[in-house]
Amino acid sequence: MSIPEVLEQFKFERVLSHDTRTKLLHVLGHVGDEAAILTFEKAQYEESEIPELPKLVQNLTDVVNNNIYGWGSANLASRLPDTRVKMIYPATEIHIRKYEAQARYMIAETPAIYEQMTYPYIQAIPTERIQWVQNILNGTSEADRVLFRDEDPENGFVILPDMKWDGSVESLYWVAIAMTNSIYSIRSLGKQHLGLLKNIRAGAYQLAKEKFGLQERQLRLFVHYPPSYYHFHVHITAVSFMDAPGVTAGQAHLLDTVIDNIELYGDYYQRATIPMVVGEKFPWYCAHQQWIEK
Repeated sequence: MSIPEVLEQFKFERVLSHDTRTKLLHVLGHVGDEAAILTFEKAQYEESEIPELPKLVQNLTDVVNNNIYGWGSANLASRLPDTRVKMIYPATEIHIRKYEAQARYMIAETPAIYEQMTYPYIQAIPTERIQWVQNILNGTSEADRVLFRDEDPENGFVILPDMKWDGSVESLYWVAIAMTNSIYSIRSLGKQHLGLLKNIRAGAYQLAKEKFGLQERQLRLFVHYPPSYYHFHVHITAVSFMDAPGVTAGQAHLLDTVIDNIELYGDYYQRATIPMVVGEKFPWYCAHQQWIEK
């Protein structure tokens, strides 16, 4: 079902989360008998309209003037879209938990906990949950969005825009997805994967330079742990995107650091205790709750 059809038939149920700082809103509803999640995000100002913004102000209210300062609320008579809309339909309970406001905790996962609890949890995840990833890799979905493709089965990957990217250089957000399905997360990485990691880094640098003239030092490449899905992928953002989603400590691991750790110790990520921030409704937390709260 297309976004226009979902919007037309959407029946609001409740707000999952509303970040007033980032102007990001997630709402839960239903289309027919199935759950749907809609995301609304205020878009940035278009460069072409900035010189004309004062003339586009309409319905100025709540005006306050104090010496040299003044402020108020208004509408802009913009001819360009000012809100990005995304959908997940049909949405599963996993999706709902991901976007719902919730308490978060810093957890330290030891190698033993990974082997005894996390790895079995990963193995139990239905393969159809990441079928959308395979669709991208085999070209049956989003082929027109792929910016770079290397078909090598071991060291190959694709790069495409992340759903969070608004298209501006300053907020660049891409994702590189490995062709191989044998790497679940950084816990799976060893010296045999250095070729893939370095290929992704080099490919991202080259593509960003070709597309936007960005230098290596203007990019931030990182991996999430735990990831939102267990097929290895790398996030690529512009350094100028200071508050990019997922760049916080306890979640993001810089790709340069990952490579360096493995070059120092080939089994680093099998031996390391990894601190991470996890939401209490996140599937990982639910699967480990007995251990966490004992």
